Amino acid sequence: MSMRTTTSMPAAAVLAAAVLLAGCTGTDTTAEPVGKSGGDQASTASVDPAALDTGSYPTSPAPEFGRATQDTILDVDGQRLAEFTVVPFEIDPELTSVKMPTMVMRSGKNLGVVLSDAAGDIAHSHQMLYGYVSTATTPTTKTTDPSRSVVQAVMRFNNPDDAAATARDIHQNLLTVDDGTGLETAESIDILPHTLVSTGQTNFNAGPEVSVNAFTPHGDYLLYTWAKAPAADKDWTAKAVATALQLQEPLIDRFPATPTRAQNGGQSAELPMIDQDKVLIYAIPEDDAQAQLGDDMAAYGPRGMAHRSTNPPLTYKVLTDAGSDHNAVYKTTVYRAKDEAGAETILTEFYNDLLAEGFTAAPTPQGLPDAKCATKDTVNGTQDYCMVANGRYVGEASGTDNKKDVDQQISAQYLILEHADQNAE
Repeated sequence: MSMRTTTSMPAAAVLAAAVLLAGCTGTDTTAEPVGKSGGDQASTASVDPAALDTGSYPTSPAPEFGRATQDTILDVDGQRLAEFTVVPFEIDPELTSVKMPTMVMRSGKNLGVVLSDAAGDIAHSHQMLYGYVSTATTPTTKTTDPSRSVVQAVMRFNNPDDAAATARDIHQNLLTVDDGTGLETAESIDILPHTLVSTGQTNFNAGPEVSVNAFTPHGDYLLYTWAKAPAADKDWTAKAVATALQLQEPLIDRFPATPTRAQNGGQSAELPMIDQDKVLIYAIPEDDAQAQLGDDMAAYGPRGMAHRSTNPPLTYKVLTDAGSDHNAVYKTTVYRAKDEAGAETILTEFYNDLLAEGFTAAPTPQGLPDAKCATKDTVNGTQDYCMVANGRYVGEASGTDNKKDVDQQISAQYLILEHADQNAE
């Protein structure tokens, strides 16, 4: 889902940044949840293409994107890696509030945002290729509430030696160089003999807190978990690290990474398709002037979408159950289920979740009575969403303080989906 939100997250240090997050969207023209009252019947009104206002947005699919290039492969493989990175809620089901950093890491330098500038320099010096990082906390209502947090990251290197050296060097830096938050203390977790662990303690608004940094080399990959909890819950941080590693190791072993030249006999490997399952061609692209973040212009599976969602467990379950193997994230978001029933489930579940989050029904665009739109006033302005199903596809548009633009997006999106291949695999 494509909710645009500003979030912040203290990892090894306090940081703040904006991220394109995915939210669960859609609504009816009444406030009744679909499937619980008269709202469970689909509208019988028909779409009037001639009445649709699409503004300047395209109304037909984009040309096929083809394969990644040497200039884009780090973004594309980083996006694909999202599906093989553990989502924090899988570590603890209460870790559902997505925070920064949740993003593709395009190089070792990006580890500076995740951990520290020194860590970024170390990863860069050992030629880290790319990675993916996901962050979440337990929900809180104010900064003085205690919370638990996890940062989960997977980083890819050219070879196991570089991955292991990065782990050792960053671990040693945490033990010997004070970045202003104090030195870390070396620890060990009996059941994780190959993991380098250090802990620290800080005092935030919620009181004393303990955090743990854990680095595990795993072949060409470096697996990283940072867990924080109130000092009284120190045991939880060790359990979180152990659970994360138990889930992450077999998951990363399934990742179909693009071979490096060294792994491919010195030859360039065939690069992967940018548009997995040919779903991205159906999303409305960003404006030409819009800089790509490395996380959009992408095709994500259920886990990849869950990293970015305001309700990760629901997103993962709904998309998995609907057979939505790949979903497009661009200016708009396009979900593709295995069949029309799956698309209706996506629309219904995400709509009901929006209502539960305090959104209210909004008028549908002219000529598109089957769309479901929602609105909510926030500190960042009025958030507007519209979703519409077309066959086994669901399109979603969103925006802030510009309902007309969102209506134009979803109207154009509907017409694009009229051209979509309903039988594609």
